[in-house]
Amino acid sequence: MIDTILDHPGTGHATVASLRAQGGFAPLRISHVAHPSLEFSTPSGKVEFHSRRAEELGLPPLPEPGPEQEPLSGIPAISDAAVPPYPLVLCQGRTLSQFHGFYDNGKALPTLARHDPQPKLWISPSDAQARGLEEGAPIRIHNGRGAFQARAHVTERIPPGVVWMRDGWVGLNSLTAGEALLSDEAAELFPFSAGQATYEARVEVAAV
Repeated sequence: MIDTILDHPGTGHATVASLRAQGGFAPLRISHVAHPSLEFSTPSGKVEFHSRRAEELGLPPLPEPGPEQEPLSGIPAISDAAVPPYPLVLCQGRTLSQFHGFYDNGKALPTLARHDPQPKLWISPSDAQARGLEEGAPIRIHNGRGAFQARAHVTERIPPGVVWMRDGWVGLNSLTAGEALLSDEAAELFPFSAGQATYEARVEVAAV
C-alpha cells in the first residue's frame, strides 16, 4: 500500500525498499520554481494580471486591498484616525512543527510539542520597545473582538507595524472576523478548496 502511495513521478517512483536503501531520504523530482514550462491554468494559458474569470464571478479583475478589518465595537479604520487604537496588523502562518488539527495542533505529538510548546508572537524591536516588551515576556494581544495571551518573540524578521503568530492555537481566532473572502463559486475554481476566511486583524499588544 505504501509503495502505491509513493508511486509518483515527483518521487521518482520511490518504494519502501528504495527509500530504505538510501537511508530513508530521497530528493523529490520536481522543479524548484512553480510552472517551469510557463504554462498556467488560466483561459489564456498565460499569467493574467486582468482576470476575466474573476470579473465574471463578481470579483475585482485586478488585485486590490480588501476593506479594513474593523473590530466589532466599531472602532474607525486606520485611515480615519490619527492614532488607531489597534495599530498592529496580525498575520498568521505555518511552521515546521505544526501538524494541523489532527493531533491537537502538534501538542499530542511530544517531538513536535517540544519545539513549539506555547504561543509566541513575533514583534519587531521598535514595536516591542514602544510597549516595554522584552524577549519571552508574557503579553496580551487584544482588540474589540477578544483577547489572547502569548509570549513575545522580538525579532528583526518582522517589519514594524506587523505581528505574526503560528496559526492553530486554541482561542487565537477570537481576534479575527473569520468572514469569507471568496464566494463558493470562486472557491470552486481551485482543485482543492474549502473556502477562504479572514485570519488577519488589527490588534494591540501589552505586557501582562
